Amino acid sequence: MSDNNKVTKSFAVQASILAIASVASKLIGFVYGIPLANIMKNEGSGYYGAAQTIYAFILLIATFSIPAAISKIMAERIEKGEYRNVKRIFNGSMLYVLLVGIVASVITYVGAPFFVTTNSVMALRVLAPTVFASGFLSVYRGYYQAYGNMVPTSVSQIVEQVVNAVFSIVATLLFMKWAVSLGYDESTTTYYAYGAAGGTVGTGIALVAGLVYMFVLFRKERKELSQRIKADRTEHVLSYREVFKLLLMIATPIILSSAIYNANVSIDMTIYQKMMASMGMGGDVIDGQYGMYSRIYLPLANVPIAMAAAVASAVIPGISTAYAKKDKQECNRKITQSMQLTFVLTIPCAVGFAVLGKPIARMLYRYLSEAENSMVGMFLLLGGISIVLYGFSSVLNGVLQGMGKVNVPVVSATVALILHVVLLIAMLKFTEIGIYALILATAFYAIIVVIINYWVVRKELDYRIEWKPIVGVPLLSATVMGIVTFIIYTGVNFVANRIMDAYVSNVIATLAAICIAVGVYFIAMIKVGGYTKEMLLEFPKGTLLVRFAQKLHLI
Repeated sequence: MSDNNKVTKSFAVQASILAIASVASKLIGFVYGIPLANIMKNEGSGYYGAAQTIYAFILLIATFSIPAAISKIMAERIEKGEYRNVKRIFNGSMLYVLLVGIVASVITYVGAPFFVTTNSVMALRVLAPTVFASGFLSVYRGYYQAYGNMVPTSVSQIVEQVVNAVFSIVATLLFMKWAVSLGYDESTTTYYAYGAAGGTVGTGIALVAGLVYMFVLFRKERKELSQRIKADRTEHVLSYREVFKLLLMIATPIILSSAIYNANVSIDMTIYQKMMASMGMGGDVIDGQYGMYSRIYLPLANVPIAMAAAVASAVIPGISTAYAKKDKQECNRKITQSMQLTFVLTIPCAVGFAVLGKPIARMLYRYLSEAENSMVGMFLLLGGISIVLYGFSSVLNGVLQGMGKVNVPVVSATVALILHVVLLIAMLKFTEIGIYALILATAFYAIIVVIINYWVVRKELDYRIEWKPIVGVPLLSATVMGIVTFIIYTGVNFVANRIMDAYVSNVIATLAAICIAVGVYFIAMIKVGGYTKEMLLEFPKGTLLVRFAQKLHLI
């Protein structure tokens, strides 16, 4: 790997690169999800969302922990110059994901009828080969992240989403055409079940595209790694048994914490569907509402959450190295930096969704009725706190994993999940808030995880979060942004509505408000001291940002 790709790059730059790529990939996924949802309607979106929910959960158990585990194990060896062990860890990891992938893909295919309803079975089974291949991509990502190089992971994410955008839509249309040829029209559930299966085909093709990109990139750099291996004089070379043991010791707790941490999505779906059905709600209404929740609200909410997850991934190698050196000051510096970046990204998104949730839903999903549009808007309003808390908890999980305290996230996630389920069942049974209970219970879940994880980090590192600069500054800036955004949207929509139809005026007003909101937030952050010249310089294109701010006489 070339010198300019090493850990010499600042954490903020690498975290920002991964965060930007995560946002870009999520936005691409969100954008292609709009025509996909319009094609599938709420019914097909419900089938597709159910299959994707189970697929994501199986993926969490099978491969999600691999990049984090590999980056932690390798980073320690890279720091010591043990490149022979780096190669051994890489090869052992490939064998590990091969075995895990076979088991996971078989479980996905065979267990599909037990995991999802009948109309989602085909879509989930189509994803079985994707589960198998995902592990290999995870190994490549973990390898580069160990060097502190987030660019390959970032590019592969974008490649995946671009390919997914094209093939998901094409495959959905082809599968629906196939259903028609078999005698199923738009009035049948089977028609939409085929459409959902077509959508999952794109997911598999996209993963293969990302894997090919990483493989080609790795092949180009393998010569340089070979030269380092030849120069390495490490006396003890890890055996594959030791590699497997390390992976299991580090990956297993991460798997458990991640599985439990995300199990609430799958559990929520099952509890909601079963309890609503037992209360007399029709299956079409249940699938329709869950379709809006899983295919409209969650993709929107996951954009800022993905940014926080990217920051968490970036912080692991640095925390691992500093903690191994018993350098608490460096650990705390990196934690503060990651916290600041997380809140700077998630808080304005939460405020923006609260102010523009309904207009955004109306702009993107024209097929929604007024009642359905209001429901999505309320999802986004209530979900704001979950977005911020999930971002907070993701970074704390990354910090704990970097410290080697991998069992703590397991405990916190387990406690939170139990309390979450109890609260969800109680809200569904004793209140009439229905599907909104999913969002409120999720926020409660994140609160419990944050409290437990933060307490451990504070105890171990004597870390104290600086609430005013880390949380208060972006909150104040986002509040100003929210007020201005509301005024801009209301004013533009009022004027535009006089000269054009309601849909077009809403689109113009929403886009105008979003564009102005970005600028207002940037200016507000600088004015209240959130962005300093030094902080801006650490971001990608930091010099350009500083020059822009200076031209506006902001700094």
